[in-house]
Amino acid sequence: MRSRICHSMADQERIHQDTHTMKPDPSSWDQLPIGLFAFDTFGRIISYNDSFVDLLGVVPMTSSTFERCTTSTFDLYGAVARVLAGETVRLAGWYTPPNRQPRFVRTTMSPSFQADGRIDGGVGVIEDMTEQRRYEERMEHLSSLDPLTELFNRKKVGDVLTSAVQDTVDTKAPAAVIMLDIDYFKLVNDTFGHPTGDLVLRSIAQLLRRNIRKTDSIGRWGGEEFLIVAPQSTLTDGIQLADKLRQKINDEPFGPVPHVTCSFGVSSLDGGKTVEQALQDADEALYVAKNSGRNQVSSKR
Repeated sequence: MRSRICHSMADQERIHQDTHTMKPDPSSWDQLPIGLFAFDTFGRIISYNDSFVDLLGVVPMTSSTFERCTTSTFDLYGAVARVLAGETVRLAGWYTPPNRQPRFVRTTMSPSFQADGRIDGGVGVIEDMTEQRRYEERMEHLSSLDPLTELFNRKKVGDVLTSAVQDTVDTKAPAAVIMLDIDYFKLVNDTFGHPTGDLVLRSIAQLLRRNIRKTDSIGRWGGEEFLIVAPQSTLTDGIQLADKLRQKINDEPFGPVPHVTCSFGVSSLDGGKTVEQALQDADEALYVAKNSGRNQVSSKR
């Protein structure tokens, strides 16, 4: 460990001698898995351990500041300025060391003080939280999925629709909402059994996902119903997409079930529609498709 943090630890030893508190040996700090660092009132890095260098991929030179360790998602430089103004700062974000893979790092920094109470710099710790962050992201992703179809669940696709409504207000860009329902699905379950019904649901889910754009979102809305949110799409675009999907399903065999069809209702997000209005319009259009013979597309502006 370089000078400043070592001296700080030695000072801490003397201050707490009467309490018999055990303190780490400063010579062992280079073996710690977390980065330790200190900086002066100019924001220059004046001491650090090996883990600091390994984590950030930067060896501080004379008068180095944190500009070399700052990215748009991890603003160490700005955080140092806040510490020098008297704040304790906690910061986390993605950081890409030179010639290495991105890491999710977390740091806590606090001011250091002279005997008269004036700030004379700051100290901090920095940790690699990549594995934990990826685990959290994975759990968050799984919590947004329908376990049977592995599409978005109702809550997640509802959140996507809410965001799409706001986007149409902010950007004036169109978006389409497609609601579809498997025709006579109860008959499939009654005739072939629920395991086959589940197979049909999963197969249709996969077919739908393969045949929409990457920018579109799809979720299981409930039972045998699905919902698609298609940004940057007019009502006409939505109708064309729905009819393409309808034909794909109509032409596809699903295991022991020789023929499955779906009915589609399409609405658009324009004119300041709310989420509820868009869903009601798509649902009413779907009702028309169902009552007009099924295996067809209906729309409502």
